Amino acid sequence: MYLHDTVLGIIFLSQTAVGVLGNSIFLWFYIFTWFNSQRWMPMDSILTQLTLTNTIVLLSQGCPLLISYFRTGYFLGVTACKIVFYIQRVSRGLSICTTCLLSTFQAVTISPSNSRLAKLKVRALKFTHPSCLLCCIINMILEINVPIYISGSRSRNNTHTSGINLLYCYREKKFMEIVILPSLRDILCVGCMVCNSGYMVFLLHRHHQRVKHIHSITLSSKTCPETGATQTILLLVGTFVSAYCISCGFILYKVYVTHSGSWVMIVTTFIALCFPTISPFLLIHRCIQILRPCCAARWRPNVRSQNKL
Repeated sequence: MYLHDTVLGIIFLSQTAVGVLGNSIFLWFYIFTWFNSQRWMPMDSILTQLTLTNTIVLLSQGCPLLISYFRTGYFLGVTACKIVFYIQRVSRGLSICTTCLLSTFQAVTISPSNSRLAKLKVRALKFTHPSCLLCCIINMILEINVPIYISGSRSRNNTHTSGINLLYCYREKKFMEIVILPSLRDILCVGCMVCNSGYMVFLLHRHHQRVKHIHSITLSSKTCPETGATQTILLLVGTFVSAYCISCGFILYKVYVTHSGSWVMIVTTFIALCFPTISPFLLIHRCIQILRPCCAARWRPNVRSQNKL
């Protein structure tokens, strides 16, 4: 085993382990919150799907790389390469659509009562479950042609120039049939996220200007739940858009530069896994703030009983 492979294996192992652990902790927080409050909010379905999708992204991209680096060889056959890459593409597209859904529903939720979006607020929140299911179906259909253009793994010593090296599989360069519709999906979703983020930033700025004259410590030191949730979603969207744009730049470089080397795909994969690794920890902070009232309510009876004694 080469030192280069060992170092890369340790890097991807750490990234995958941290990301899976973070998503698992966030799911545990949600289960704990549900058992305490016994209610399921409409946005919870989108957050749960995003967490599960990020876990699949980490496992489908991280595990093959780990086995490939630590075994110092290509271990996947033709069928395995097609299945693994199809799962990667579907989970990646589902992550984009789910993040777009999250920003859209949050923008509708915090919209003022006198705006046009306020009329769609109640109706839109009823369609969270169908929207999540529709995203899954659409992405599975869009990526249905992906396995056709994926070939099996080859030896490291084989200079295969007719395809794009995916570190453990190869993809044919003539793949316009499978990138046109997914690219349109990505452009629409990213554009929608940018518009939603701009709208939410505008609403937060206007809200800040309205409460700026309030000098009470009790009012100014607390942040309403809607504002805190919006700030968290803005961080999520900003992280996703940044990682997506950078990874797209490296992918275009890999496609149009013949002798680019495998380092481009290594950096691209690392950047692509940054969002599913970081996002659960941004959400955990909000989840802890949601759990505080539940914990406080549990402790209050004990404190009163001790005072009576």
